[in-house]
Amino acid sequence: MSDKFQGQTMTEAFSLTSGGAAYTLTLGFQPDKVVVHNLSDWTGTAGGIPKSTWIRTLTTDTDAYQQVVIDSSAGASFNYTFEDTNGFTVADTSGGVAAYRTAITGITAADPCVVTAVAHGLTTGELVRISDLGPSMPTARGMNELDGGRYAVVVLTDDTFSLKDPITGDDIDSTSYVAYVEGGSVNLIIRTQDYSTAVSYDPITYKLTLGTAVIGTDGDSIFIECIRYGSRIQSLGDIGA
Repeated sequence: MSDKFQGQTMTEAFSLTSGGAAYTLTLGFQPDKVVVHNLSDWTGTAGGIPKSTWIRTLTTDTDAYQQVVIDSSAGASFNYTFEDTNGFTVADTSGGVAAYRTAITGITAADPCVVTAVAHGLTTGELVRISDLGPSMPTARGMNELDGGRYAVVVLTDDTFSLKDPITGDDIDSTSYVAYVEGGSVNLIIRTQDYSTAVSYDPITYKLTLGTAVIGTDGDSIFIECIRYGSRIQSLGDIGA
């Protein structure tokens, strides 16, 4: 959990009309408890599930604690069940800034300079830094002039891209550079800003999938409560031991 949430009690609520299929909810924080109220099932119809609960420290993916209506003539008559197949599923997406580095297998002495890096995965306009070339390496690798430089890329193929000056936009002319021999790395520069060294950090996106046993049937009215407790949940263990 991110430190920025420590010590804060947080709540969030949603309402929606069910489509009858599993639905992934995007949350503003990592919840400790989520309660889904199916308002359409509070009418007392036998077999309806008016309330489903997920508790982060007690459940695993697909689990849900549920109330089930057992008496259609008395809406207050409930049974309790544990759903372990189509309840809730944690669907968080990873955060942070991922480093990107791939090996160079060729560099042309040409205008523009073209770099070969198999399955590089880059996009035109991204900034990279070329490293692991130059005279400081144990063996001669060539293209000394590129080593340590920052460049904008122009993607040519899945395996190749040319280099531009990131400030002027001019092609890099490597015609007179030391001939490439081997080695070298291309490193993607993540989210740098012009004239600034600031780097943006992408936090984790917290998501929870409401399974088919929770979301109800098509057209059902759903209300969802999400809670994160301000202090850490403390396990007191087996107090009868």
